[in-house]
Amino acid sequence: MRFLKLYLIFVISSCSIHCFSQSADSVRIEKKSLNLSLSYIGSLIYPGASLGVELPVNTIYISKIRKSGKTEDFTKDRFVTVSLSGYHHPAFHDNIYISAGWTMRQTKSHGFMTEFSPEIGLSRTFLGGTTYKVDDNGNVTIKKAAGYYYALVSVGGGIGYDFSKTKQKPFLIFSKFNLIMMFPYNSTIYLRPVMEVGLIYKPMNFLSLIVKSKNRTK
Repeated sequence: MRFLKLYLIFVISSCSIHCFSQSADSVRIEKKSLNLSLSYIGSLIYPGASLGVELPVNTIYISKIRKSGKTEDFTKDRFVTVSLSGYHHPAFHDNIYISAGWTMRQTKSHGFMTEFSPEIGLSRTFLGGTTYKVDDNGNVTIKKAAGYYYALVSVGGGIGYDFSKTKQKPFLIFSKFNLIMMFPYNSTIYLRPVMEVGLIYKPMNFLSLIVKSKNRTK
């Protein structure tokens, strides 16, 4: 009899936990569109620009109850990103690079946003000065579009404000710091800090995708 009581308690407890987890973490399918980004970038004092797209992967909607009893709502979005960027450094090089990355973005209900994004890509530099080439016979010619290819790794973090949360406007503004690493560069790694300020546009019906989303209560 005692065993039966313990068994019933176990079954009831398991069902309660299961029901609570179902209500606290429910999955639904949403229709979302690609995001488009355009930004001004500055490598130290040297100007440039970046154009990219964000492919949504999943979204988690979280409601967190504070000790004070106040509920805080925010979302966690995950994107696959592709961007084409470049900057102009006079007398050194022009650097054009394409990269793909994984963006982790968290946005509060009042619009404040933070994000972190590692990326990998390919860089092509074009030397700023005139480059000459000498052949085996000693003839000197000008080499057009002289430069180098590099593998590229970038890590970046930023903050911003999402107007769709409070103003129902389909865009957000952001500021971001990126650290670019290009290699091999004279058998080493070339580091380049890049500041970025821009806008991400979130059109409603542009290449729509089906995305898995979750509701979660903490």
